[in-house]
This record gives sequence, C-alpha cells and structure tokens, in this order.
Amino acid sequence: MLTLKSWTSLFNRETPDFYKTVKVRAPRDFFNRAEVFIEDIQYTTNEELLGMNITFLVKLLFENFLDHVRQGKDLYDYLLDLRETFSHFLNMNTDVFGNNLRDMNRVAKFQWSLSNVSSMTGVRDYLTLNVDIHPRDVNRIAVFFDDWDCKYEIPLDMDLNELLSLLFIEFITELRNGLAEETKKEIIASILKKWEER
Repeated sequence: MLTLKSWTSLFNRETPDFYKTVKVRAPRDFFNRAEVFIEDIQYTTNEELLGMNITFLVKLLFENFLDHVRQGKDLYDYLLDLRETFSHFLNMNTDVFGNNLRDMNRVAKFQWSLSNVSSMTGVRDYLTLNVDIHPRDVNRIAVFFDDWDCKYEIPLDMDLNELLSLLFIEFITELRNGLAEETKKEIIASILKKWEER
C-alpha cells in the first residue's frame, strides 16, 4: 500500500503552470508610443499604478481577443485584414515609409530578434518584448487556429508571436490616428478596471 500511496500523491499534486513566452515585435517608436499612453493614464488618474506597463497592455489586448474567440465570433476575415494592413511593420527590412529593403540587407523576412540594421539611414529600429502567456490560453489559440485550418481552404498560418505583435501594432496605430475622446475614455476606464482586478 505504501507504493500505491506514493503514486496517488503524484496525481494529487498540483502541476506547475509553465508559461509560454511570446515575442511581441514592433518598431521601437510603437513601444515609445505605448509608454507615453501609459504615462497619460497615470497622469489623468494622478496615481503611480504600479505594474501598469507595456506587458500589461499587451496582455489586455490578448485577453480582449480571447473574449471574442470564446464568444464564438468568426475572426478569420478580421485576422486576414489585420495581417494585410499591418504585417509590413513586422518586417525588419522596411524603411520608415514601409518600402522593402530586403534586397539591400539580404536578411530573412521575419525575425524575432533585435534589428542589427538600425544604423542604416531611414531604417526602423525594432524591439522584441517577451510576454508570458498562460498554457490554457496558448492551447485555446492553438485549437482556434487548428479549427480554422479545417474550416477554410486557405490556412491562416499565423502563430501566437505574430498575433500578439499585430494586435499591439493595430492598437498603437489607432492611438496615433487619434481616437475619439469618448472612445479613449472608454479604453482607459476598461484598462483601469482590469488593472484593479489583477
């Protein structure tokens, strides 16, 4: 019975959660804009808001996306449009105008590392932010993408790194384009609510 007890204790132990590190990649100026947005929130609330940072913001964007997934919304067209509109930002071989510099640099299209071509005139400097995602959320997105591969003839062929990067880039682009005051207030209120709940 001693052996049986030791085996059952193995099954009763809580297994530790091994978070997946996702790499969010974007031009440096997008990260700078995100920091300014967070500073603006802190300024308007007149509080320090410890723990509110770019990682927190990215996780909120991802949670918002997951809410839509869980509600069963068909996001295939949205993600195709997202990729078509913003994927040029993921290519480290574009200048500030989005012109392709691949032939000049001879570097692969999509890399998850800091740009080594930032010294070139007109070339964007890229950063990569590591964000830890809970295994259940990673699994949910994997199933979501697998379901699409079965449902649609053209597979999306997107991974979690690209998804989070595109969500972040889209959000910052919307900020830069200027949100309506009411929309901005709603977003800030939502962010503050999530920050208080954490």
